[in-house]
Amino acid sequence: MTLGSRKQRADGARTRERILAEALPLFAARGFAGTSVRQVAASAEVNVATLAYHFSDKQGLYDAVVSRLHADLERDFPQDLMRSSSPEGLVAELVDRAWAFVQSHREPIRLQLRHVLDHGRQPDVVVEELSEPLLVRADAVIALFRPDWSPARRRLLVLSWMHALVRLSIEDSGQLSKMMGETEDLDSEIRSGVTEMLCLQLGLRA
Repeated sequence: MTLGSRKQRADGARTRERILAEALPLFAARGFAGTSVRQVAASAEVNVATLAYHFSDKQGLYDAVVSRLHADLERDFPQDLMRSSSPEGLVAELVDRAWAFVQSHREPIRLQLRHVLDHGRQPDVVVEELSEPLLVRADAVIALFRPDWSPARRRLLVLSWMHALVRLSIEDSGQLSKMMGETEDLDSEIRSGVTEMLCLQLGLRA
């Protein structure tokens, strides 16, 4: 491979990454139907022909964005959730890590929610390779406290508090703070509040 061809390949890879990076927030904000190839191309500062070379069409681009979304979420999600020794400490750790995760992945999460709004369901790759393993791990933690519950009930609890954290994470922080009564430490209030609700539901507090 010549020096020129290597440079051309590297430039092509950077262009592809730039297109994906610009497409994510557009799809997240406007959905599949509301986002055009021309809008993405303009945002990435390439022409439509260049975008088509890398992704063929809008569906191909969207599929690539969703695949990247899954890969990023799977890579970044914390795996070791069993370090705390006390039951309440373990729940607090679970909530803290989940909140930190959704806070640092707002755009991918917006895209997931937008996908559900547009298509009525999550992308299969996200459900099969991210959501299901997450539910298995979280269910194992909940089962430590409530082995008498059915797996469906434990998973419903996990889904409920995860959906709450996801919903709160995409809210404007200033508006959310105002709705919560002008709290000084929004993150702390959310983490402690969700932790307390979970502990109550699990019977760890009276």
